[in-house]
Amino acid sequence: MSQAEPQSELSSRELLAGWIARSPGAADRIVSRYAARLLPLIRQQISQKLRSRIDAEDITQSAMGSFFLRAADDQFVLERSGDLWRLLAAISLNKLRRKVAWHLAAKRSVEREELPLLSSPDAAPSHEDALAVLEIADEIFQELPDEAKTVLKLTLAGNTPEEIAIELGKSPRTVRRWLQTLRETLERELSPPTFPQADPRATLSWEDYVLKQHVGSGGFGKVYRAIEKRRNRTVAIKALHKRHQKDPSAVEHFIQESILLGKIHHPCVVGIHGLGQYPGGGYFLALDWVEGEDLQQIIDRQPLSSSEAIRVILQVAFGIQAAHEANIIHGDLKPGNILLSRSGTVQVSDFGFAALRSDRRAIHRIRGGTIAYLAPEQLRNASIDNTIDIYGLGGLLYALLTGKPPRSGSPDQILRQLENNSPSVHPSSVRPDLNIVPEFDELIMRCLDPNPARRFRDILTFLNAVDRIH
Repeated sequence: MSQAEPQSELSSRELLAGWIARSPGAADRIVSRYAARLLPLIRQQISQKLRSRIDAEDITQSAMGSFFLRAADDQFVLERSGDLWRLLAAISLNKLRRKVAWHLAAKRSVEREELPLLSSPDAAPSHEDALAVLEIADEIFQELPDEAKTVLKLTLAGNTPEEIAIELGKSPRTVRRWLQTLRETLERELSPPTFPQADPRATLSWEDYVLKQHVGSGGFGKVYRAIEKRRNRTVAIKALHKRHQKDPSAVEHFIQESILLGKIHHPCVVGIHGLGQYPGGGYFLALDWVEGEDLQQIIDRQPLSSSEAIRVILQVAFGIQAAHEANIIHGDLKPGNILLSRSGTVQVSDFGFAALRSDRRAIHRIRGGTIAYLAPEQLRNASIDNTIDIYGLGGLLYALLTGKPPRSGSPDQILRQLENNSPSVHPSSVRPDLNIVPEFDELIMRCLDPNPARRFRDILTFLNAVDRIH
């Protein structure tokens, strides 16, 4: 995309992509398109009493600065037409809220007042508002399939659904269904931006953190190395992928992780600082930063020796024991979720699929997990208990020694193995060169027994068995 191309030909997603790629003139294009529209939006929200204290231009510049900083760290993903306008408006209004709160909290000669979230519905739309609506409508139109564009054009020309159906060789019912879908899309996209209320569970402010580096991604979230400004310390910021932030189940899992981690206090479990919320409503976790690698990165280079695998698994077991004492089941033990610091400390991370046990000392099915490390009972609706993590410890030991998960093959093949309760291949057969002692081999296979009743009944029993071999 050349710099000389007219701005009207660039969608909001192209503008964002241009800035992330550091294209020449990308920042100028975003500022020139949106800054002039943000100014009247901010001014409309500032009451007469505060106009001498709050400068709309300062708010706008601050919002644009925050946007560019976080966009550069790949923190934003635009999924719909007009999302860039919504995003910038959300950032601006949240900055304005905080500025107003700062003035009102200390009662700085300003009578307490309410800040409206949006302008009055009776107010006439501004020229900038009209331009924003036209931009969104144009982007929606450009993304429509050719047939849908034709339907819309013929409708605007005054044709009835029956006439359009004859023109396109479709049934009137099909045309009416297309028109209804178009109507719903336009209503959804052109509706005023909404700004979620603050979640009282999210006690951390996103402005307290500066993202420095994207360090990893999983199926549900991303992890960043960040600096907590107030304490000038390095932390890990874990955030849901944008595509999951509107999925109630994924959001609840994420919030649940923060709650459960807050119940565990052990040096072998990654510590949590709290739950926070972005201005757009998305959640993030602030966690201890572990300078090192996860075990998957390590065994990808070379599996561990028996003695080193035992040293690691003992620390993992101590951390899981602390979780079990808090009535929490991890449910997703795998090498990628275990961190090894440069000093040799082992810490269990990622409690995203963890669950709290019920009073019956069992919980129902944990959804999620990595299929190659999944216990067979995780596929069923039957109650499960702490032995699911015994299976996880066995899977970890298996991988640390062999460099491979306890089950291999395509996802369909692994699912059939789990459904049929097929046992895993002995680790000694996978790595005969390692000369795994028979007792160690059998300990791992007992952990991986498809029947939970035949596994070690708890972490203490497992630790005693490892101690006898070690």
